[in-house]
Amino acid sequence: MPNEMRLQRQLEHNKRLREQYELERIPVSQASTLLIKYCMSNRDVFVTQVWGEMDKSEDPFMAQPKGCCTLM
Repeated sequence: MPNEMRLQRQLEHNKRLREQYELERIPVSQASTLLIKYCMSNRDVFVTQVWGEMDKSEDPFMAQPKGCCTLM
């Protein structure tokens, strides 16, 4: 019984490896180009050397004021 379980796990593992092997891949140069384009078009608040200081109202990590409450 233990040998059958081991064989079954090995077959499942081989199946997962085969599925990963068949996934579509892109060249590293193309991935690098896509990453650079993404970084240049999306503002990163932590890279002030590139984007400059960010206004506090644009900072996604600052607590934004909630709507005001009205008393009735």
